[in-house]
Amino acid sequence: MTSNVPALCIKDTWYNIDEFIQRHPGGSVIQYYINQDATMVFEEMHRHSKKAWKVLHSLPTVEKPVIQQHDASTQQMLEDFRKWKLSLEERGFFTHSIRHTIYRNLEVIALFAFATYLLSFDSYFAHFLSALTYGLFGGRCGWLQHEAGHHSLSGYPTVDKILQKISMGCGLMVSDSMWNSMHNKHHATTQKIDHDIDLDTMPLVLFHPKAAPKNASFSSTWLQYQAYTFIPITSGFLVLFFWMFYLHPRKVIRDKDYLQAFFMLLGHIGRPYLLSKIVGFDHSFFYCYLHMMFSMYITGMYLFGHFSLSHTFMPIVENFENPNWVEYSLAHTVDIDTQSPLISWIMGYLNCQCVHHLFPQMPQFRQPQVSNELVEFAKKWDLPYYHISYSKAWSLMFNNLQTVGAGKIH
Repeated sequence: MTSNVPALCIKDTWYNIDEFIQRHPGGSVIQYYINQDATMVFEEMHRHSKKAWKVLHSLPTVEKPVIQQHDASTQQMLEDFRKWKLSLEERGFFTHSIRHTIYRNLEVIALFAFATYLLSFDSYFAHFLSALTYGLFGGRCGWLQHEAGHHSLSGYPTVDKILQKISMGCGLMVSDSMWNSMHNKHHATTQKIDHDIDLDTMPLVLFHPKAAPKNASFSSTWLQYQAYTFIPITSGFLVLFFWMFYLHPRKVIRDKDYLQAFFMLLGHIGRPYLLSKIVGFDHSFFYCYLHMMFSMYITGMYLFGHFSLSHTFMPIVENFENPNWVEYSLAHTVDIDTQSPLISWIMGYLNCQCVHHLFPQMPQFRQPQVSNELVEFAKKWDLPYYHISYSKAWSLMFNNLQTVGAGKIH
């Protein structure tokens, strides 16, 4: 007998998720794995959560539904992947570093302090450099919260959660829970139409023609020039400010997330008020707030520009296709100069994107070394693995925007 209710498989056991779908803490992403084996995505996304396993085991089990099975070769590859992951665990690649965690936090504090020092000078040039530094501070908060959101930073989920709330609220003035909900969908179904939130970007930008909403009206002229507007207008202004002043505050209000609201207000009001009182030269609150908004513009260009480098020009996954966890990670993302410490710093280790998607809760500073082993694993199983230069990634990203905007991909 087979089951007709929504179910998913974790470690050879099928669980009825019919009533759990609506109360899943991670949102609607669970629906994307109905009647599929979700063992790998569950393990990678809930590695440090004892509560997740407890909730899973409380769900009723069902008979195995009729599903499409992996072929023998794929099964062997996935089993070898599990052995490789176990080897990485045994060799300490999932071990966290308190020293690295402290460094990451001290870095953003030092950038904020230096930017504030520059603002204390009565010079427009110094104020411009201050805005650039505050912009970099916001970007580094973005990388910090990203790792904390994956619980791969300190090794203590509660600590990571607080660090994410602070860096998101005070550094970026947005919501951690909103970002987590969006980002988890991206990880669970990378580049999949109607599933990956990173493809749901219209009418601001279009990364692939099939990602355009059906029967939606949009400006073909705007898309024609999207390669030129993406960084300075879409990334720096439209997306981040839409997040800051509408999308994320709405989420916080709906969820009654008072702690995140406090940190966001601390960013919007506390930061400029503090600066207006300590930097001298009688800077008004209004001046300090405008200065902060200009720095957030820089942050938006830095963050969203780099977020786009590892996915946006890669092949999409059709709605009806269900790749396995390894295929999602290797066929639809790229690694970028993984052995360059400078590029790793600039991109907050997101240059190791394939490794990060395979092991999202692995401490990110360990990923460059793992990328060397990934080359061998991909070669062994004849899997695609794309490792490109930083400059090549920018070129591919802009060329894709230009090509899609001109309507040359169908």
